[in-house]
Amino acid sequence: MGKRFIFTGGGSGGHVSPALAVITELKREMPDSEILYVGMAGKAECAMVPKAGIPLKLVKSAPMPTGKSPVQLAKFAATLTLGILKAIGILLSFRPDLVFATGGYVSAPTVFGAWILRKVTFGLFKTKILLHESNVDLGRMNKMAAHAADFIAVSFPETIKSLKAEKSFYSGYPVRSTISQHDKSEARRSLGIPEKSFVIFAFGGSQGARTINRVLAESAPELLKDTDIFIINGAGKPFGSSGGYDGCKDVREILADKGLADNDRYLLKDFIDDMGLYYAASDLLVIRAGAGSIMEVCRQGKPSVIIPITNLANDHQVGNARFIGKLGAAKVVYEEPEALSPTGVAFADKNEFVKAVSELKNDPAGLKEMSEKAKNIFPGDPAKIIISNIKYMIGLSQKPEPVGCALRFNDRLIGLNSVTLESFMRKIASGAEKPLDPDEERLIKAKIRLLFVSKNPVFNARACRIAGIAGFCDLMPSILDFAKNPLSKPFAGRDAFWALSRLTKSCDERFRNDIFEAVLLGISNSYYETRFNAEECVPAFEKRFGFSSGEKGRLLETLYKNFKDRAFEVRMNAVSAASFIDRDSSRILKELQRCYYDSCWKVRISVMKALLQLSESGVVAPEAALAELDKILITSTGYTTEYELKQVYKTVKTAISTEIK
Repeated sequence: MGKRFIFTGGGSGGHVSPALAVITELKREMPDSEILYVGMAGKAECAMVPKAGIPLKLVKSAPMPTGKSPVQLAKFAATLTLGILKAIGILLSFRPDLVFATGGYVSAPTVFGAWILRKVTFGLFKTKILLHESNVDLGRMNKMAAHAADFIAVSFPETIKSLKAEKSFYSGYPVRSTISQHDKSEARRSLGIPEKSFVIFAFGGSQGARTINRVLAESAPELLKDTDIFIINGAGKPFGSSGGYDGCKDVREILADKGLADNDRYLLKDFIDDMGLYYAASDLLVIRAGAGSIMEVCRQGKPSVIIPITNLANDHQVGNARFIGKLGAAKVVYEEPEALSPTGVAFADKNEFVKAVSELKNDPAGLKEMSEKAKNIFPGDPAKIIISNIKYMIGLSQKPEPVGCALRFNDRLIGLNSVTLESFMRKIASGAEKPLDPDEERLIKAKIRLLFVSKNPVFNARACRIAGIAGFCDLMPSILDFAKNPLSKPFAGRDAFWALSRLTKSCDERFRNDIFEAVLLGISNSYYETRFNAEECVPAFEKRFGFSSGEKGRLLETLYKNFKDRAFEVRMNAVSAASFIDRDSSRILKELQRCYYDSCWKVRISVMKALLQLSESGVVAPEAALAELDKILITSTGYTTEYELKQVYKTVKTAISTEIK
């Protein structure tokens, strides 16, 4: 009697495809097996599984809510409970020897249903559970289900580090064995491509990838200047009755706008059936960085330009792309959101993309080396490795020998959220971490730009801080937008000026006037933290660019008003900023006198330091500064282990007295 297997996992092709690849190998190895697929209505498995001739049953499920809404949590719990009950019924009826799950919330009811049955029947229900994880970091469902599984197969050996070693094994990512093999010359003749052409094949899945489509179409005028280049663009087509992104329409509009609507060296396709034909015809691929695409392309031995999605949880695609890039099989171009775009639509830089393609096209030896490296990254046949372990799990064979694979490098940038990213950049600035290399800098800037376009003002503020910590002057336009925009949320405006006070010291001359206008607005902003951070920009601006007399007059008018601001921090920084730019000794001393008896001793410290600044810069004679110093009230509530106000008084007095001598 044949063995019985339930496969589950879905929602997207990335979960279904590896399951189907394993099923194909299972049928070859164990032809008398009975196989059932459990999925969810309206998902990819409903189209893919019946087409493969596999029986399909449906259960209810839902993704775990990211928020803490009691209503959402209750709905999730109710839906998952109904799904588990339905899955238990299927399991009891089918009695599988093993459940194979590829992750995604679609697989949760079946996996947890099998686990519950094993518990409540005290081991009488003996179904084994095998999970497969496609990415380096466990997905949320697999992370929860790992304790219920007997084994977890992983696509990347690093994943084993976060699992129990005795319960996990490297398999790789099972890819379609149905991709037909073609001769390069025959493939080109079939597609009508000249034999000597350099063929770029770009695709982003059945529904297309907007970023890939657009950067390719936008780059076409530059790329096609080289008459050897031929472009194949698998742009995808809308899925389902509701439509969606129409890749072909998008690309046609861009090409028409650029006068390339009928160019015979730009082959536009919506859906590609025989991928093997197009793989064989190509010299260079342009792809996303899903595990399936990465594995398939590497097994084809094709060099690639990878444009990973940069906003997925845990940086799955970014991590995959950087791994392939570091091993020398690909170049990575990071996508970014349009700066402060209300839609946050991502794009890839056209100039960077053209440069990457051109460099590879003009380096045949390098391309050949990349091809060889791609072939050797993922050893073994993933589907065969999984089947050999399945046989062991159900008692049909001995435990197979583990398959070795190159370990991913320790990527310190992967998985950083906005908080840990800021902490990391502070360590870089302090020297606790080594400086960023050029590729790391590109990725960090892409992450910062994602924070800039967030609708969450806390993320906007954090983006400004991180840019300031890192000294990224090329991000100045976005920071200035937050600084100058009166509608900016308080935190974002405040931290924009915090960053400006640091970036102004080394930024380009072209930002000078915008920075001045921003500072002028900032020192009178309604939010006190924005006011005192804007005041901190004044000394930096004076050192970097200098103020005209007219600009000084406009600034000082507000700064002197701020000497009486309700916030002592604003008064402190106003005193410091004014003493740095006012060269009229009688006026500055008169204004400072208003703060000699300020209710906050910290403001009086600022006045003392201002007198030292004025003395050292020659605006006020040292004797006059000393005389003014003795007029300041030096009582204080700021007692710690030292009497700080008195200490500052002594330090300033000594420094000024030294000048007299």
